[in-house]
Amino acid sequence: MGVLVDYFTTGSEQVARQALTGGPAGAKLPYVDCKGWVDELEVLVAEISGRDLSEFGDSETVVDDGEVSGVERIAPETVAALADVDDARLRAYAEDELLEEWETGRITALRDLAREARRLGHQLYRWSCV
Repeated sequence: MGVLVDYFTTGSEQVARQALTGGPAGAKLPYVDCKGWVDELEVLVAEISGRDLSEFGDSETVVDDGEVSGVERIAPETVAALADVDDARLRAYAEDELLEEWETGRITALRDLAREARRLGHQLYRWSCV
């Protein structure tokens, strides 16, 4: 059994809470599907940006059903660092890590979601479900 993970953005914590049972797709929120791939965004952002993981704040639990699913708000420092990754750095990281095209596409989508969140003044969230 694995963990399902999606990253999404919204301007309202109340709306983010609505993603608990059906995920961001069920709540009709913009999201990136990372099921079975990226469950610790902070680690990925540290690797891509070349920064130390300790520079990023911790995510904060918004809602958790205590059994199978939860929603966390990603630390603003993580979102900002991800949004600031330029295409050249992203390509270099993908080449260094020998990523497949779909993996690079997913990182690009995450970066673009972080940029959209910042542009709109929204937060970035992680929904997970066992």
